[in-house]
Amino acid sequence: MVVSQAAGVGVRNLSVITSAARDLAARDSKSEIPRSLRSLVTTTKTLVMTCLCATQLAAQTHLVIISGLGGEKKYVESFAKTASTLAEAGNKRFGIPDAEVMWFGEDSVSTKPFFRGQSTKANIERAFTQIAGRSAAGDQIVVVLIGHGSGDGEGTKISLPGPDLTARDFATLLGRFPTQRVAFVNLTSASGDMLPVLAAPNRVIITATKSAFERNESRFAEYFVDALSKDVADIDKDNRISLFEAFKYANAETKRFYENDTRLQTEHAQLDDMGAKAGVPDPDGRTGQGLFARRFFLDVAGRGSNDPQLVGLYKDKFTIEDRIDQLRVKKAEMQPEQYDDALEDLLVQLARKARTIREIEGRKS
Repeated sequence: MVVSQAAGVGVRNLSVITSAARDLAARDSKSEIPRSLRSLVTTTKTLVMTCLCATQLAAQTHLVIISGLGGEKKYVESFAKTASTLAEAGNKRFGIPDAEVMWFGEDSVSTKPFFRGQSTKANIERAFTQIAGRSAAGDQIVVVLIGHGSGDGEGTKISLPGPDLTARDFATLLGRFPTQRVAFVNLTSASGDMLPVLAAPNRVIITATKSAFERNESRFAEYFVDALSKDVADIDKDNRISLFEAFKYANAETKRFYENDTRLQTEHAQLDDMGAKAGVPDPDGRTGQGLFARRFFLDVAGRGSNDPQLVGLYKDKFTIEDRIDQLRVKKAEMQPEQYDDALEDLLVQLARKARTIREIEGRKS
C-alpha cells in the first residue's frame, strides 16, 4: 500500500502519518510500524496522541471523596489536606461542576470548598442515592477513599465517624450504577482486600495495598493525588491525565520513596479494570489490565472540548484508537502483510482526525 494514496493526500502529509505510526509504536516496540512507513520514521515528534482513551464525551463525572477518621492530629490534617486538594483539582483542573464534587470528612463543621458534611455512613449512602437519581447512562462515578483501613475480605473497611463502611457496603452502593463507568480508588491502608469484592466489568478498581495485611500509612495516596493535581504524570504528553497514568506515577514515586529512605516497602498498589477480581501491580495499559484505566479521565469531554464539532471529532478519534488496540490483539493470528496494511490504514485515519482536532484547537504541530 502506498501511504500517500491511502491517505488521499499529498506528500506534505507524510510526516503527519509517519509521526502517528511512530508515536503509537513507541508504546510497544518499533516493530509495530508498518514496513511501508518504517523508512519514513524520523526523530521528529510532530503528531502527539491527544488521547489514548475511549470515553463518553457527552457524559458527566460525579466525584465522591471520603476521608475518614485520622486519630492522631497529623493524620487528621493530612487526610483533610489530601481530600481538599483532590476536590479542588476535580473542579478547577478537570472542570467537574461544583455540585458534582462531594467531599465528606471527619470534621462535622468544616466550611471548606466542596465539603458536603461529615463522612458518616448515612451521609455517604444518601449521597450515592442522590447521584444514582440524577446520573445518566455513560456518566462516570469516581469514588476515592482516604484514611485508615482495616479488616479483611468483604469486611474490609474504612474507619469513619460512627458505623464504618465495608467492602460489602460499597459493593451494594456501586451496584446502583450498572450503566455508568465506575472508578473506585481506595487509598487507605489495608485496602487490598476490597479489590476482588468490587471488581467488575466497566470498573476501574485501585487499592493502595495488595492485601489487608499491609496496614502501615499509605504513601501511595499522596502521590496519586499529586498525579491529578500537579503537572507530573502526563506520560503520553497529551495534556490529560488518565487513571492509568496516575496509578503508574504514584506507584513509581512510592517505590522511590522507600528506596531513598532505605526502608522495606510496606505497600504495593494494585489495579484491576477487567473485572478479573485479581489486581496487578504493573499493568501495561495496552491489551490487558490498564487498558480501560488508560481511557478513564476525570475530564470526560477533554479540556476545551465543549465545541460540539470537537466532541464528535474526539469520539471518532477514540474509536479509531480502539480499533488499533483490537488489531494488536489479533496480530498473532494475521499474516504480516495483512496486519501492516490494516494498521497503516488506521494510522492514516488517526493522523487525519488528529490533525483536524489540532487545527480547530489552535495547537501547533
